[in-house]
Amino acid sequence: MAMREHIAGNCSSDFALAGNFPLGSPESQSYASLDRVQKLLQSSTPNATLYVEAYFRVYNPCLPILDPSSFVSKMESSHDTQVDPSWLAQYFVVLGLGSYALARDEVASSEYFYASEACLARTSYMFRPTVMHISTLCLMVLAKSVAYATCWALDTSWNVMGLVVRLSMTMVLHKDWMPGYMEPVIAHERKLRRHLWVVVVYLDIQMSLITGQQSLLPQDALLISTEPCDPSMLEDCFDSVVPQSFPIVCHFLARINSQIDQITYEEVIQYDLELRQLMRQTSDLPGNEHLRLTLDVFFRRALSVLHGHYALAHNAAVIYPISYWSCLDCNLAMMRHHQSLSSSSSSERGSDLGLVAQPYMLDFFAAALTACVHLLSMSQPTDSLLPDRSTISRSLENCVKLIGREESKSLCFRTGYHLLSAVFDLTCKHSSNGQSTVM
Repeated sequence: MAMREHIAGNCSSDFALAGNFPLGSPESQSYASLDRVQKLLQSSTPNATLYVEAYFRVYNPCLPILDPSSFVSKMESSHDTQVDPSWLAQYFVVLGLGSYALARDEVASSEYFYASEACLARTSYMFRPTVMHISTLCLMVLAKSVAYATCWALDTSWNVMGLVVRLSMTMVLHKDWMPGYMEPVIAHERKLRRHLWVVVVYLDIQMSLITGQQSLLPQDALLISTEPCDPSMLEDCFDSVVPQSFPIVCHFLARINSQIDQITYEEVIQYDLELRQLMRQTSDLPGNEHLRLTLDVFFRRALSVLHGHYALAHNAAVIYPISYWSCLDCNLAMMRHHQSLSSSSSSERGSDLGLVAQPYMLDFFAAALTACVHLLSMSQPTDSLLPDRSTISRSLENCVKLIGREESKSLCFRTGYHLLSAVFDLTCKHSSNGQSTVM
């Protein structure tokens, strides 16, 4: 039934926000009136500080789009009635994210998002973009997935990121700003622009990994000139480890999607080595645990995509052992992340972790589905270190139940849950019939 609905294109339940957000939502028209914007601004004042604090506590550590001190300073100085629409666009989207983090109310938070879209439409973002416009658009892409990270929502996010990348390149964000000039103001602006470009590329690659679409970033735009330094804490990774991974991931994504220059197993092994070297640099660093988790999801999702073709080939455990084990290891780790993030904790920390997990629901679904395919494989690996099959089956069963909790939220989740349940049932029958000795 759900599959038939999907084929028919009945996807209205798959969006917490309008499908065209933030580039033409009909709902944003209600904020075309400046009076309506001012009323929302005034009514939000009592809770504004709480919403901003919630945004910076939950979302900004994982995707550091904004500088907290700069944002709060701007917020405190913007109380006059003639507020810059560029600032309002950014302010409202932060309020929307913070509002959702506190109350999980999609309807209430969406009003802030649509007001943000209406304010952005009053700016020159399309023909004279600024750093504030780009960061606001990145926040809007995040907003599309915080409630329902469905296939349709992420597909449209990939489309929006195409525009964000091009607007960023229009303002030469991908190149060093005024190189050679060391005046403090110029150096600060250069660092700010460089950091924002890292965030843009990171988001674009994330969308490419989960949607299966190729990143359209040119290779020379990925060679981000960062000042050489070893990260001393996780928060330093966006100035070191993360941008170093971009050329690697984008290059193999292009090769995987190519019909001509297909990637070889030997090249996959080399890419794996390079990515894992970067992952090891983050393993013992102190820092925000939300960021630690999302970085691990990013790298493991990339590795799973890298190895997918060879890992799922016939007799892969024997012919392509590195791909087989690496893919299985990454998917098991993703399933563990899913279970730990979805634990029913009533504490603020547990609640925050659930919010952090929401944009990665399809990553977790893909990990569980791929693990099922591993269990159905006819390969017979002999490695004694392999986790027990029953242990993996229990993890899979838990993941199926967790995804089942989301079934009623959208057509996408319902379709995914039914598909995963059916494949998991096959693995159980396969095991009981003794048809496979994979694990």
